[in-house]
Amino acid sequence: MDKDNITNTYYDKGRYIKTESKNRFTFKNIVILVLIISLVGGASLGAGYGAIKYINDKPKEKIAENEEMKKANNTSLTNISNESNDLSIVDIVDKVGPSVVAITSKVKVSDWFEREYTKQGQGSGVIFNISNDSIMILTNSHVVNNAEDLVVTLADNVKVPATVAGQDNKTDLAVVKIDKSDVDKNAFDKIKAIEFGDSDSLKAGEPAIAIGNPLGYNNTVTVGVISAVDREIRLTNKNMKLIQTDAAINPGNSGGALVNSEGKLIGINTIKISSTKVEGMGFSIPINEAKPIVSELLKKGYVTRPYLGILGRDVDKNTSELYEIPIGVVVLDVLKNGAADIAGIKKGDVIIGFNDEKIVSMEQLSELISNSKVNERAKITIVRNGKEKKELTVKLTNKGIEEK
Repeated sequence: MDKDNITNTYYDKGRYIKTESKNRFTFKNIVILVLIISLVGGASLGAGYGAIKYINDKPKEKIAENEEMKKANNTSLTNISNESNDLSIVDIVDKVGPSVVAITSKVKVSDWFEREYTKQGQGSGVIFNISNDSIMILTNSHVVNNAEDLVVTLADNVKVPATVAGQDNKTDLAVVKIDKSDVDKNAFDKIKAIEFGDSDSLKAGEPAIAIGNPLGYNNTVTVGVISAVDREIRLTNKNMKLIQTDAAINPGNSGGALVNSEGKLIGINTIKISSTKVEGMGFSIPINEAKPIVSELLKKGYVTRPYLGILGRDVDKNTSELYEIPIGVVVLDVLKNGAADIAGIKKGDVIIGFNDEKIVSMEQLSELISNSKVNERAKITIVRNGKEKKELTVKLTNKGIEEK
């Protein structure tokens, strides 16, 4: 997957370029398709003839018996269908549509000549809570990151100002707030909070419906299935376990809803893999993973995480042999008064162990720290000056809001 282009689905109006899709349907494909159709058709005709002959040869009383069995089976299937909570696609759109919004952001950027200009982009969001004084919207962090101005578009193209209530870049989640006083009664009556589903119970092959604002087209609906669950994708130096779907997710869908056949929210659409070799690979953040993050964002505006407070680099086998230092993570810098500084870790130390784990990379070390708790004590094994081995106890501190 190295050659695939993994991108978020935020629609950058200033940079988006429409590209033509390549038609790869060749003469060879046509010949193969014709052969397949011919083979299938021949098999079907043969099977059909055999079935007709078999039925004609059966005694009439046997046919009558089978008709009774069909009636019984049909009754049973009807009962099962009536007990299902599945909705039609139209019903799902009617149910979910009022909860999906468009989010337009304006960000100031500089060009090569340090001239400032405003870049506008658009994503999607999902209303998940309506209180007496505010409307809360769940979206992606990259949709609102560094935005100086936010506008949310509700039903009937009603636009209202919004602010970021909290965001977490690591999980690519953010909460956007609208003051209820900014929404007129007619518009307010047409919106509602979405109902959460259970992403842990998802199975590959189940229906999946994506609703968002691709390329600025409000409340666009695409339909597919859950292609896979717990699909690990590496994005901007972090691994994320996401829901994979073949429901089309395009630029502008970021932050939009992925819902199940009951119209319940199961994921927040975030990225797609685009390549000349790949089609239909979109990914969503599971809603069960998002819930605790959202809860913390509502309380504090950021997520509390354990933090070691170092800048490190991998020491691989080649580097180890060249500089005669052990494989691990070399400390390039130490944050003043951070957890590592307080524990006595110094610039130039090589971290080779975290509790009972042998450390071979910064990615591994970061993952182990992330799986720990704030204020938890950890045993860090280091090598100093290439030979002196030490074990230090570190109390992992809270990662500050400026590092969110």
